[in-house]
Amino acid sequence: MTNSQIFRSSGVARLAGAVVFVVHIVLRSVITAGPDPAAFAKEDQWVSVNVLGIMGAFLVILGLPAMYARMAGAAGLSGLIGVTLLAISWMFFGLFLSLYSTLVLPWLADKAPALIAASTPPPPAFMIGFVIGLLAWLAGTMLLAIPFIRRRALPSWVGYLLAASGLWVVIGNVFIAPSGPASNLAVNLLSNMGPVLLMVGLGYLGYCLWSERDGCLHS
Repeated sequence: MTNSQIFRSSGVARLAGAVVFVVHIVLRSVITAGPDPAAFAKEDQWVSVNVLGIMGAFLVILGLPAMYARMAGAAGLSGLIGVTLLAISWMFFGLFLSLYSTLVLPWLADKAPALIAASTPPPPAFMIGFVIGLLAWLAGTMLLAIPFIRRRALPSWVGYLLAASGLWVVIGNVFIAPSGPASNLAVNLLSNMGPVLLMVGLGYLGYCLWSERDGCLHS
């Protein structure tokens, strides 16, 4: 494959992954707007919705290296660190949580529902991983946003969207829904705006790579 074909394929993967993951977020927010994880994890569509999350997250991660390669001159070391941190956080929030929800949570809901009840605190190791992933997301989006905001890479609005995603994922998890999914659908959707903003930004950059638009990813 030529470099152009690799970049275009990467762009398609990231664009498709972003769209699929946004659909996953919306459907998951609807399903989890219930009283107890043990109840919604038993629903027929639960596994299918989280399989979408696995697929979307995998495609997004798959498309990140080519995105950085395309903008390496403009992004520099800070951009490389940002993409790396973003990939690490996405492996946790995108891949791991979706895999856990698909393979483990339904089994726990059937065999040991008390372990996943809303009133049961998560294991300390999980919380440590969650905090590390959250900090990696915040730092990664901020570092990746710098070349766009400084107009070394274009379009500049993507940089503000990436920065907003990092801030919102902290706000959503710490202040809006600190205990996990809420019973109110509006609260669920609002708390998940961080990933949606990220997917819009990365999805557009994927479209830029696929369509080979001038003025994207470099000034």
